[in-house]
Amino acid sequence: MMLEADVLMRNNQVNGTPVMAHPPAVDSNLTLADFLKQTTTSSKGIKLDFKTIVVVEPSLKMIENMTSSRDVKNPIWLNADILPGPCYDKICVPVDHFRFLSFCKKYFPKATLSISWTTGYNMTTAENYYNWSQVISMGKLVSQISQPITLPIRAVLVKRSWEQIHWLLDLSETFTITIWSSVSDKVDVQDLVRLRGSVLDKRRVFYDLPPSQEKAFKAALKSPGTKYISNSVNSFGWRVIARKQCEDVLVGRNSVMFSGKGGLVISDKILYKITAYYYLFVNGICSFVKTDAPNHKRSVIIQVHVENAKSTVTNIGKASSSGDGKFVTLVLHNNGDFQFSINGGDTKLGSVKSDTNMFKFLITEGSPDGKRRTFKCWITAQDSKKEEAFVSLETESEPMAGHLLISTGVQSGAVLVQKVEIRLAASETSGGGKGPHYFHKFLSVLWAVAATTLYL
Repeated sequence: MMLEADVLMRNNQVNGTPVMAHPPAVDSNLTLADFLKQTTTSSKGIKLDFKTIVVVEPSLKMIENMTSSRDVKNPIWLNADILPGPCYDKICVPVDHFRFLSFCKKYFPKATLSISWTTGYNMTTAENYYNWSQVISMGKLVSQISQPITLPIRAVLVKRSWEQIHWLLDLSETFTITIWSSVSDKVDVQDLVRLRGSVLDKRRVFYDLPPSQEKAFKAALKSPGTKYISNSVNSFGWRVIARKQCEDVLVGRNSVMFSGKGGLVISDKILYKITAYYYLFVNGICSFVKTDAPNHKRSVIIQVHVENAKSTVTNIGKASSSGDGKFVTLVLHNNGDFQFSINGGDTKLGSVKSDTNMFKFLITEGSPDGKRRTFKCWITAQDSKKEEAFVSLETESEPMAGHLLISTGVQSGAVLVQKVEIRLAASETSGGGKGPHYFHKFLSVLWAVAATTLYL
């Protein structure tokens, strides 16, 4: 579907001629101008891989002149390794990302940007993967770009970078990935099969594989024993209003990543105000991801039924409520300690140990008579131990409606909150039932956080 070639400045001269050549070569008998004359008349797309920043601007000027003077329908991709990646066995110098993105926007704003990380020769060791520091840096860049984006991912690193890849895809439904490989890489094609099966829209995954790997991959897809693992969740889609300079809170369809100075997200709509014999459920997964920063104590604040959203924006974690309304707050730390409290009321403490610093939280609210409320909180470690802690609080205030708020302060690393769900369920109303029973009534409240406003 695509014609791909590398572009260099002939003999590395600053004011030289762009030619189609791959390092270590510095010259060839095919110039970029001749390449474009031939390829823009074909039915295939064009992918230009820029190896140095000096060749980008003169090449884009040439593309602009050629495509503006005649009707060129080919899709054009502009590729460059613009950020440091898993490159430990050679000297890797990324293409200047600021200048590259600026040139692309100026000269060819409709082109698809194929932007990636530098990688080394030998990718077999465990330290080679797209780590969170590298991926978050890319997330901050692409969140500010309006052009179509595809993210090249090296095939041999797919399994080790599984969570990072899916987080990047979650940032925007318009993002795609391009799985590429070197002929010397030892790729397990089952990794590619599982990745393809986990992405609902198969059109979001492109492949740039050597012939032998492509053949093996296609054969694996046709295998009758092939099993797909869905990565989808019944969660909410985010709609965000954010200041342009906001970079430390990245919001996707099913995730929120906090880093740097942190910030907060708050649901635009109000959660259900429960009545007697009903339960409200708020659950999700919180991961304190490892980055290059020191692993100091970190925390995330989750608040249910915040009545006054505006006051919360100016005073994170200390929002005021008018009248008898009371909201509940969960503060979860990366060491597994947590505090569960009602504003102006009791506080309960708990602790769970997790080797992965990944926790599932579940907050429930029930009311036996429509006037009193009981809140319960479960924190479960999401590793092989599956340890769990439980606390419970009660308040005499009448049930109230309010917003869902998630926030962090300044972070030495990063905090990922994902797969948040809001559900309303009826309890058993006869026979002395003690808990919620989904088979009586189950309402999935996808809109509860579907329209979310981001404040910093």
